[in-house]
Amino acid sequence: MKRIAYLSISATLFLVLACSEDSLEPFLSDEESQEDTGSNPEDPSDNSFVTDSFDGTGPLVDFVINNEVALPEVTRENGRYRAELTDNSDNKTLHFNDDQGRLDAKLVTFPFEFIARNIGIGTLDNSQTAPTPSGSLYIFSGVQVHVEDLNSINSAHVVVGHRGNTYFTIEGKNTVNGDSSVNDIGANTVPNGRADIRIVGNEDRTITVYWQVPNLDYETTDDNWTAYNETGDLPGVAPTFGNNVYVGLITYAFGTNGVPFVGTCDAIQISD
Repeated sequence: MKRIAYLSISATLFLVLACSEDSLEPFLSDEESQEDTGSNPEDPSDNSFVTDSFDGTGPLVDFVINNEVALPEVTRENGRYRAELTDNSDNKTLHFNDDQGRLDAKLVTFPFEFIARNIGIGTLDNSQTAPTPSGSLYIFSGVQVHVEDLNSINSAHVVVGHRGNTYFTIEGKNTVNGDSSVNDIGANTVPNGRADIRIVGNEDRTITVYWQVPNLDYETTDDNWTAYNETGDLPGVAPTFGNNVYVGLITYAFGTNGVPFVGTCDAIQISD
């Protein structure tokens, strides 16, 4: 059999034939699939529908990076986001009050939906095995929504990990002008140290937060979301967000207990 693909190159249509033993289906390269969505990553008003499953190994692709020096070892590894946190001297990775660690983000426009799949913490040897907690420790990976000015200390985040003596939990935090309000959903609510996180950016430029135990078959199985602490609201006063915000992944620690570890995520999905 033969498989047919139609490629648009320099506004000219070419017919390409490729051999296949058992298929007669159109196929597109990754580049062509991205072009056909009609989305423009340079235009934050055109969120459309974007999925990044971190295919391959190497640097992240098409992310805006803030404060890279705080956490230099962030990559794609075998189809996952992987952030190796091996050095937290001077709490340089921390996101709390005036501290802003590393953020790998996409610029999006309200309204939007951002989902991070199977995000959380792991060991250096196995990102899918959560570190065994001991004593009081603060190690997390999750999603942050940051005002468009990355120098401004105004953000909200939802992260998965160990929080003090509350292990295997999800933490929510609002930071306004360098003043953070924080709480969590309780111990052992995410027993594997990972979750799916869903953030809905509403028409009024507020956010509503949801979570679930990872749905590893999300392409074929329906999600079952739970509102963060029943309301979907994060603690304290929320930042005043403009039309555009940066939404992306963070991995951080407070202190050195529990370091080293890795932040991990299978995929992100963005839609408007």
